[in-house]
Amino acid sequence: MAPISVLIADDHEIIRFGISTYLSSSEDIEIVGEASTGEECLQLFQETHPDICILDIGMPDKDGIETAKEIRACEQETKILILSMHIDKEILRRALSADINGYLLKNTEKRDLLHGIRAIVKGQQVFSDPISEMIKESFLTKTPDRNNHYQQDITEREREILQLIVDGLTSKEIAEKLYISPRTVDTHRANLMEKLQLNNIAELVRYSIRHQLVNIE
Repeated sequence: MAPISVLIADDHEIIRFGISTYLSSSEDIEIVGEASTGEECLQLFQETHPDICILDIGMPDKDGIETAKEIRACEQETKILILSMHIDKEILRRALSADINGYLLKNTEKRDLLHGIRAIVKGQQVFSDPISEMIKESFLTKTPDRNNHYQQDITEREREILQLIVDGLTSKEIAEKLYISPRTVDTHRANLMEKLQLNNIAELVRYSIRHQLVNIE
């Protein structure tokens, strides 16, 4: 299996060096580029087409969120992980609007960063605990913005799959748990997004939490 290709963007050289050195020690990770600015990151992205981009927020030229939006506009399949020291509701709102796949704080344990990268590449979303709590608090207190009849069309099986998606399971894991095929899982997921008028898994997860369609432990 090919290693996970990673592009790192952070304006602090010592942080880039630390992340790169640690991740490179894993056989399933390949660092394909390091950038110190948003513009440099975008240039390297076009050259390397990595599996995942690890972005700091505070960078010259373009910040990490602006960079994430441009990456997402170019490529839907590339995974985006924000790695930042910031814990701020407005920054988080902007980051989520960029359709990121994860948001970890820079005080994250090294092994959790590595596990997070692997999970994101498998299709899961990864957030540090303080970020997860902020997301839950924000979405659970926000006034619903869609009509209830969208939710009433959801079947019991779709709700079951929705819960497992929010729990972070991949299509394969859901299929094994429910004794159905991964293709059936993907079909249910597509139906859910169509019924709720959503565009991607990140929106589906956020909508489900906001409208309390799933249980949150």
